[in-house]
Amino acid sequence: MMYFIGLSCIVVFIIISNNCLATPLDDYVNTPDPMFSWKRLQTYPFPTYTLFIMNMTSQRWFDDSFSSQPIWWHYIAITVPKNIRRYKTAFLMISSGDNTDPVPTSNPMTYLAISSSSVTATIWQIPNQPFQFWADPLKKLREEDALIAWTWKQYLDTNGMDPRVLLRFPMTKAVVRAMDTIEQFLLQERITVPQEFVVGGASKRGWTTWTTAAVDNTRVVAAVPIVMDLLNIRPNMMSHYRSLGGWTFVFDDYYEMNITRYMDNPLMDKLSEMVDPYSYFDRYSKTKIFQLQGAGDEFFFPDSEDFFWNELQAATGGSHLRRIPNTGHSIRGYEESLSSFYLSVADRIPLPSMKWTRTMNGTHGFIHVTIDFSSGKPKPTTVSAYQARTSDTLRRDFRQAKVDQSTGNIVANPIVWANTGVQFQGQSGTTASYSLTVSIPTDGYWLATFIQATFDGRQGTILTLTTETLILPNTYPVPECHDQECYGILV
Repeated sequence: MMYFIGLSCIVVFIIISNNCLATPLDDYVNTPDPMFSWKRLQTYPFPTYTLFIMNMTSQRWFDDSFSSQPIWWHYIAITVPKNIRRYKTAFLMISSGDNTDPVPTSNPMTYLAISSSSVTATIWQIPNQPFQFWADPLKKLREEDALIAWTWKQYLDTNGMDPRVLLRFPMTKAVVRAMDTIEQFLLQERITVPQEFVVGGASKRGWTTWTTAAVDNTRVVAAVPIVMDLLNIRPNMMSHYRSLGGWTFVFDDYYEMNITRYMDNPLMDKLSEMVDPYSYFDRYSKTKIFQLQGAGDEFFFPDSEDFFWNELQAATGGSHLRRIPNTGHSIRGYEESLSSFYLSVADRIPLPSMKWTRTMNGTHGFIHVTIDFSSGKPKPTTVSAYQARTSDTLRRDFRQAKVDQSTGNIVANPIVWANTGVQFQGQSGTTASYSLTVSIPTDGYWLATFIQATFDGRQGTILTLTTETLILPNTYPVPECHDQECYGILV
């Protein structure tokens, strides 16, 4: 049996329009598509939960003359515990995969469904892939960043004629339709339908987590973007260039499409207005955000938050950050913190309140943290710091991997984040303060550091949070680039 979307898209559109000015992304996501449908493929009963495997068609993205895959379809796994206690909230993880993968027989988020006694789900094939663009002279079978980069190039080369070409549009729409599918299916099965969602995803899916929370901020009450902090795109990317004297090797798909030459082009600003989460901060005023990053990410840099974190904090009234040391873009070790965050959101339990300042003088850098545990907010159980030095004096580079310029090979970058202590500054009845002082290197290297605190969470979980990263000295090896000189090299 198949089900088609009814008035829910129109209702969501009205809600968004009443709260903020609709963008082309809103218009695309909330336009009803007769291709939307879903069906159940399989049911797997287990002693403590039931697993449902679904096939959902989310949309038609243009037609057969545009690409080899105009119809987007996705697998969805839904885990329903036998005894649902947290029935108001569900978790949706956005995942990758491609159309040649076998039908899933498990849900990676089942562990969270069991521990939280709530519905969890995973959607795959975000984006739907691989496929070809018929206008692509290479007729290349593209996936992941190769797809996104091609659509950016199409938008830029056609003077922004049709923003629907940007891949973030169908990626976001697919996730919104997944929430519709979950609601409609649970209603059919006479299972309590969640009133709200927490959405998460990594990398490209992390970006889609941000945009999903923006366009559907009524249902999405919390977001967990993982390894995606390229917000406020142009200044953030310019910091990358200045840090490396070029572009990280994992930007190769964008480099091949000449995207880096557009840094000063006004069309890049128009593109950013539609897909950059920075443009949607007014949508997150009621959204709890937990951003997870790897300290050695090959795509993004430890101080990316410099270009948006203060504004995000002001917009949300307090977002949360964890940077995990000694891990890269293939991040690991965040699952317990994710669970703890989700349980607090579902139970309406106050999350930790950490505020910090980062300053420096001519010889030292300082991080000062104040943790507020008033009104039921948790006290910290441990507070420490991590710091690392660059492996050479050529680049302000903390990635786990880099290009060996003599061979062109990808090699390990020997960056080690070491745990260090902090100084306890004192405690009042409702706050505790900690500080970190580090010497600014004078030997040509760069040093990066941040403070980490742990908190006891629901059901014995531990929530780990960190401050922004302070990089010393506050210098770059190269100046900003402009126009054609921004083509650069891959390093």
